[in-house]
Amino acid sequence: MDRPGTAIDTVLTDQIFLILTGLILILLTLAVVFAVVVFLLRLRNEREDRLWAKLKGTWEPILLEALSDSRRLSDLWDQVEDKDQLHFLEFALRYAQRLGGAERDVLKQAAAPYLQKVLPLLGHRRVGIRARAVQTLGTLGLPDYLPEVNAAVDDPSPFVAALAARLMARQATPEIAQGFCRKLTRFKTFRSWYLVDMVVEMGPGAVPAIRDTLSDPACPVQIRAVAADSLSVLGDLASADLAGELAEKEDDPTLLTSLMRLLAQVGTGAHAHAARGHLDSEEFFLRAAATRTLSELGNEDHLPLLVEKLGDPSAWVRMAAARGVYRIGGKKALGALSRDEDPARPLFRQVLAEEAGK
Repeated sequence: MDRPGTAIDTVLTDQIFLILTGLILILLTLAVVFAVVVFLLRLRNEREDRLWAKLKGTWEPILLEALSDSRRLSDLWDQVEDKDQLHFLEFALRYAQRLGGAERDVLKQAAAPYLQKVLPLLGHRRVGIRARAVQTLGTLGLPDYLPEVNAAVDDPSPFVAALAARLMARQATPEIAQGFCRKLTRFKTFRSWYLVDMVVEMGPGAVPAIRDTLSDPACPVQIRAVAADSLSVLGDLASADLAGELAEKEDDPTLLTSLMRLLAQVGTGAHAHAARGHLDSEEFFLRAAATRTLSELGNEDHLPLLVEKLGDPSAWVRMAAARGVYRIGGKKALGALSRDEDPARPLFRQVLAEEAGK
């Protein structure tokens, strides 16, 4: 007779064997399914590649002729079947992203009869498809599809919304710029340099709207700072007085730093006092910005203030002060201050090296 322990061991061994067999069968099934999926995807990609090669071979020669003679567009449209209209828009978009001017205008004419096909894709559940639809309308369909692209700025996806906003910026009229600046709050968590680049792309015609954004106390300070930096890049001289007034009553360091940069770019000596009030800020970046602004706008009366900042704990502030001392007092001032034991001596050497390299 088998002992009870032996029978139990046999049952456990059989159960383990069944479990392992089941796991192996599951893994084999998954491997087969995966191989089938890969095979089907490869077939689909190969079929798509063949289709693109065929369509490109049909459309490209006629399109190239149409770019120099728009009368050939009717011949091109004759070659676009209903089932291939979205493919044709993708084809036109690829060319439009590489071309500009009159050639892009021809591409927009070529795409115009089919752009209605894109509208349902703006509500697609997949972010990538919505983004491509916005890209297509924004590149080939403006200004006719301006409301649709503008509405996409409110898309749940930040990627789609930012894409729509950038496309809107390229088409901005003064009226569009007003609405565009109001919608910038949608992107207050984006990096400021990205937003500044987008706002500047609207061009000088958007300056009044940008100024309104800067002066709006209800607007988030991050967006107001973007407005100030954008006006600085655009070189808007008329915003200097506004920046000077705001610099004396605002208290957010980020906004104040952008205002200092704006004043340094477009301000005059009459605005130097706006920088003096922030030379002793607790934030080193604001002290540095204020010191740079005073260095640009100040005169000999401000030289003692700049000399004092040569002992600031922040290297950024000290370097800005040294440049200001040189700008206002010249080599004479540097020579008077640069004794061998003077801690600021290395700063002055760097300033002189920078000047010599210009």
